[in-house]
Amino acid sequence: MSNSGKDASSISKGGQSLTEISDVQSLSVETIDLSTLFVNEVSSSGSFDLRQSRLGFFEKFLEAMPIPSLLVNESCQVAFANRACNRVAGDRGKIEGHHFKLLFPSSADGLRAEKLIDKVLHNRIPLVAEGVLGMDQIRVRGRIHMRSLRVRNVRTVLVVIENLVFSAEQP
Repeated sequence: MSNSGKDASSISKGGQSLTEISDVQSLSVETIDLSTLFVNEVSSSGSFDLRQSRLGFFEKFLEAMPIPSLLVNESCQVAFANRACNRVAGDRGKIEGHHFKLLFPSSADGLRAEKLIDKVLHNRIPLVAEGVLGMDQIRVRGRIHMRSLRVRNVRTVLVVIENLVFSAEQP
């Protein structure tokens, strides 16, 4: 369905829905390429590679952000979640290494979110969606910004969650 140039496709379950709100007409192929952070100097033995220390810098940068930020890989698994993700998951250890869809109370929304991740990875276009995220008793109505990210041949999606409304359900 299209409404005023915005893709408003959504899946609802139990009153919750994840809706893609990206402006379809303004989308263009964009990938944040971090390959330039890496030095191509390799010793004669081929063992010198600064990749890990530079990636550490990027992870430290994400960690310092006060906004929940994740890196999601091609298998839709959360490869990295910063400390601010505690506001969405309660404990980021619950989501690192697990599927992105687990961040959504609605299984239909979780599947929709993973389809959007695939869309960003394959089309390399930034997308924005709105919906309810959270685990356990935590619920956050958020705007989810997704951007293609590449480090050499490895593609991931940078997911930044803008908190629109916060509510913690009481047990």
